[in-house]
Amino acid sequence: MKARIPCLLARWAAITASISALLFSAAGTTHVVSIRRYLAVYSALLLVTMLTVDPRLAGERAHPAHTGMDDGSRFAAGFLFLLTLTVAAFSVGHLRPILNVPLPIRAAALLLMVLSSSLQTWAMIVNPFFSPVVGLQPERGHHVIADGPYRFMRHPGYFAMSISVLASTLAVGSWAALVPAAGFVVAIQRRTQFEDEFLKKNLPGYIDYAGRVSLRLFPFWQLTRSSHVKDPA
Repeated sequence: MKARIPCLLARWAAITASISALLFSAAGTTHVVSIRRYLAVYSALLLVTMLTVDPRLAGERAHPAHTGMDDGSRFAAGFLFLLTLTVAAFSVGHLRPILNVPLPIRAAALLLMVLSSSLQTWAMIVNPFFSPVVGLQPERGHHVIADGPYRFMRHPGYFAMSISVLASTLAVGSWAALVPAAGFVVAIQRRTQFEDEFLKKNLPGYIDYAGRVSLRLFPFWQLTRSSHVKDPA
């Protein structure tokens, strides 16, 4: 544990510095209070997550042991996340205040971001197979996880990411950034569907689990989809 702390802190500092540089550059100033508050909370949540998740999971997420499968949604989601932050920071730094989010809503959104990020961390603590790539990890004894938030939803981590990104746009202070944030949510929805279908075909016990836990991500999305296509679960 002690040996990995310096590497963990160095990675945390690098990510924090990169996101800070992106936001301040897009805003054109370091004096927007909502951006500074967002960065403080983002950095603290990131550090807590990095310190609490299983070291083996941290290693898998940093350097996946397998190439896995991807439908392009992972790259799209990463790009849209960065685009969302860029648009949000540019908006509060350069557009007229009337076009941006009122301060009380920014504060409420920051709290929502904390709650959703906490849910994501919980999912990562419970699920040691929370990999950034879609695939099985037989070398680590990959099996169905049905504890913690997975008792209520099949992909609580992705749900938390979606809420967190939407909350981030409002916490920074931008209505305009909800557009790329919505694109991020669509990309995450596509990834959960792709991953769900993969797991049903390849992970023993997942079909039974999906039968017990019917909620995959967003209830309204499943209702819309079920009116066109019957869920095989």
